[in-house]
Amino acid sequence: MKSLFSQTIFNNKVDATGLSVFRFLYSIILFVEISRLFKFRHLIYDKIPFQYAGEIDTTFIFIFWYIVLGLLLLGLYTRTATIINFVFGVIVFSSAKMVSYHVYYCYVTMNILLMFMPVSRVLSLDNLFKKLKYSSINSFYVVDRKILQINYLFPVFACIGLVYFDSTFQKLNSRLWLDGLGMWLPSSLPMITWNDASWILNNEWLIKFVGYFVIVFEGLFIFLFWHKPFRIPLLIIGILFHIGILYIYPIPLFAITAMAIYLLLLPEAFWIRLSNLFITNNKTYKFYYDAECPLCIKTVTLIRHFDIFKKINCITVQSIANSEPALKQYSENELLINIHGVTKKGKVLIGYDAYIELLKKMMYTYPIALLMILPGVSLIGKKMYKYIAGNRLNQRCTEETCIIPVYTNPPLETDDYLVSGWNQLRISKSFWKFMFLIFIVGQTLVIWSSPLVQKRVSIIKPVNKVLLSTYYNTKYIFKRYVGVTNHPVFLNDHFDKNNHIFKITCLYNNKEITIPIIRNNGMPGKYNTGQLWCYYTFFTSFDIIRQQTNFYTFEERVTPFLNLFAIDNKINLNNASFKIYIKNIDIPQKWQKDFLQKQIEKPWKITGTCKLENNKFLFHWLNLQ
Repeated sequence: MKSLFSQTIFNNKVDATGLSVFRFLYSIILFVEISRLFKFRHLIYDKIPFQYAGEIDTTFIFIFWYIVLGLLLLGLYTRTATIINFVFGVIVFSSAKMVSYHVYYCYVTMNILLMFMPVSRVLSLDNLFKKLKYSSINSFYVVDRKILQINYLFPVFACIGLVYFDSTFQKLNSRLWLDGLGMWLPSSLPMITWNDASWILNNEWLIKFVGYFVIVFEGLFIFLFWHKPFRIPLLIIGILFHIGILYIYPIPLFAITAMAIYLLLLPEAFWIRLSNLFITNNKTYKFYYDAECPLCIKTVTLIRHFDIFKKINCITVQSIANSEPALKQYSENELLINIHGVTKKGKVLIGYDAYIELLKKMMYTYPIALLMILPGVSLIGKKMYKYIAGNRLNQRCTEETCIIPVYTNPPLETDDYLVSGWNQLRISKSFWKFMFLIFIVGQTLVIWSSPLVQKRVSIIKPVNKVLLSTYYNTKYIFKRYVGVTNHPVFLNDHFDKNNHIFKITCLYNNKEITIPIIRNNGMPGKYNTGQLWCYYTFFTSFDIIRQQTNFYTFEERVTPFLNLFAIDNKINLNNASFKIYIKNIDIPQKWQKDFLQKQIEKPWKITGTCKLENNKFLFHWLNLQ
């Protein structure tokens, strides 16, 4: 292990393509996550839901965050975008209480790592601007595509490895998991699952094997994934595991986020082969340009960057030497003044038309080419081209005549700074080792405070007292800014007393419509997924069971859903009323066949009603039993 850390992951350099693909995926995942928060912002953040937003309207935060994620997706001003993204993540994810769920901690961790990872090294606009800045008539600037392998592995370590390892300590202290029911019971309770997985739940030995295997897998993962031979098997098992979570539990982005992180375990060869799938040896268009023109060099740099299918063959006019039959009728001066393109069939296109054909041949830009053909757009485009080309009629654009600055190439990451031996590469290696220490210390303190460990450390009270004190003094910082925390997921106390399900219906125009919080089968509806699933299921519905006289909590948290439903369905609340149904379910101590179906089939009975009177929802409760 020491050799692995000292000689391999902190020194190996691999292609950066996979990291940029992850940037795309993660940006989209975050976009979807905050889109749900934005959609339900009045329900979650308003001081008085749908009436008074409070002193700060979160709408502005989310709109600005959308812009930041757009920049991250494109790889434009990436460093600035990741910093702002981290700040927003701390504000929104770390501050969440009632709508918090465990993927939020993963977001916080990933957001802090993104600030230091070279996620825009390739497949980004930052990459393009760097090539445009440093390319000249002497050479095209080539960005170094190689990055330290630790940039791939550290997110896996921090967002999956540590989470799994801590979760193992929680599970080993849970009777539910030690009895082999850790996967079976939550998947067999209607309000916890959104799909019927009885086909696997009814196989006792298989479901118990899966439950025990999860403990072993999570416990060993953090030690095995560093070693190359284990990565693909771990990736396959992990992806399958989270596909199961995606299918069974109403937390899709939790599963998708984990699967996206697992993709970082794919070998360098996979990303290279994937890149090669987009590359073709069948060049369908020749684009001729002036090799002594800085503006032309920038244009060709743009073309090569966006020509992902490699359909365009950019050739200098100076190099053809009458070898192109289709251009023999043109003088060299004509070829230097105007851009010329030649199709595979030998058709010659000049100037503005040459660019239209180029966009068609690049395939995915074909719609832009069609737009350029439109009469009004075409007229403006041709005038713009003539204006630019007109400056070259009397005197060609060269380094002396074109006012385009030429920059000296940036220093290499191996070039020393002020102190000999200190360079970007060495600083980067030292930084990741420091981060490794920070995360290990943080998660170790969390695990030390877990019930499983605390039961067994009474004999070393002085040491335990110091470590617990350190944990309590630092847990806020680790959790809020680093995402390091405990992960007690699906343990006994989640289910032992929560043996009721609440369903709410709306009576309007002589119809009774089920509000999509809980469906008629007792499973979560579209209002009850992701962060809202935790909000309703664990902090709203379960609270009324834990505190059977505290109806006010339930009323306060359900009322925004009633408003939301009325707005979505254009219902006049003054002419509507609501019924609250309850279903008693069993919480078994042993495996049972067809248990989920039996709970689904249990009858609903009315336990309360609700109606809007004087702009206030009035609830009337019947017996909960």
